[in-house]
Amino acid sequence: MTAARGGALAAIALAAACGAFSCSKCNDEPRAADKDAAASDASSAAAASARGSSSAALADGDAAPTSSSDAATASAFDASASDAGPSACRLAYGPAEQTFRGPAAMVTTATELKLVANDGGRPKIFAVPLGPPPPASAPVPSPKPSSFVAMRWPPCEIAGRWAYCQAAGGVVYRTTLGATDTKQIAKSQPSTRITAAALGPDHAVVGTLDARRTTEGVMMQAFITLDDGETVRLSEEGAGATVLRLLPRGDSAVALYLDVRMAMVPVHARPLSLRGKDLALADDAVVFVGGPPERGIELTPASMGGAVFALVPMARETSDFGMAALPIPEHPKDDVQPSWSLYPNGLDPAPIAATVTTTGAAGTADAGASSAWVARVRPSDREVGAPRIVELGKLDAKGVFTSLGAISTGKHITDMAITADAYGSVWILYGDTNATWLERRVCP
Repeated sequence: MTAARGGALAAIALAAACGAFSCSKCNDEPRAADKDAAASDASSAAAASARGSSSAALADGDAAPTSSSDAATASAFDASASDAGPSACRLAYGPAEQTFRGPAAMVTTATELKLVANDGGRPKIFAVPLGPPPPASAPVPSPKPSSFVAMRWPPCEIAGRWAYCQAAGGVVYRTTLGATDTKQIAKSQPSTRITAAALGPDHAVVGTLDARRTTEGVMMQAFITLDDGETVRLSEEGAGATVLRLLPRGDSAVALYLDVRMAMVPVHARPLSLRGKDLALADDAVVFVGGPPERGIELTPASMGGAVFALVPMARETSDFGMAALPIPEHPKDDVQPSWSLYPNGLDPAPIAATVTTTGAAGTADAGASSAWVARVRPSDREVGAPRIVELGKLDAKGVFTSLGAISTGKHITDMAITADAYGSVWILYGDTNATWLERRVCP
């Protein structure tokens, strides 16, 4: 999986190297909405990157959850996050090593969990029976598969009843889940991640990244395609885009993207909707400007009820690194105040995944959920070379993250996905270059 990212990182580096371009807001110095916090937030620098590996092990138990402090009131490392401790969430399935290697999207129905992997531009479904969680007892370990099949990176993206998958050369195909009506929809920069969202029951959009030559040099830009129509540029005039995510909001959606530069990371939000049969793009807002980025900076959306957040692991100050939770209102505005959950040390890349609420269809989590599930990779402690852990937690409607402990330790995780089912439990899929694991947790 990491080899497939080589082309993407090279393209992003090229675009960043040519990043002398400007947009209407991005050349401003990083600043926060809260004037009292502006002085510290304006000079964020990348935290030291901590890498480590050790033999695989699981931490599982009955510890009480702990909450991370909000960085608006924290000027130093939050010691409560130095050791996530054993998980407060009971293991109900797994961790089961899968018969495929590579990332996958997850979809729940009333009777099964579907792992949708990218089989050369077409979705391949690996189904897991879904029912009530078993009683509180140690789950039976799953046997190690005798053989594996390699799936393609990046993963497929699910939007309503469609799966969008990238094939060789960056060609993006759309297929109705469970059908064979595969059709070419768009084109993207090879090995860059795509994203998709449903616009109601009958329409969907796919977002792509592609490098284009402009008067200011080669620039990675964001594009959007409605159904099987024309592809149009999504990113603002003069702005680049290096990470793009789409989040459905009823019959509309919001695009979140990063414009990674050498000295800062503008975070953009742009709503989109249908106007008759056409796609309408609202104004672009620069919701936050972070400091100098890590090379593998990531972004994931999270939502619960009507609250939407962009979660970005990034440097906060010279010696601090953590997850910034940026609120995204229905009409995005510039310079929002983030809520921070600090890590013990920096990490590059820092994989992260979160749940988003849907319409509450059968087999899915209730759309009125008061919190979102978050799975993230971080160092176990401050020491350079400390083992990496997969930490599970919840994000509330104010952007405050509460840790529920570590569910995996010592694996060099590169990809993660997370979803909730109708029984209130959470499924986490995570993998490295050698294996992919799936587990189910029941949390307090």
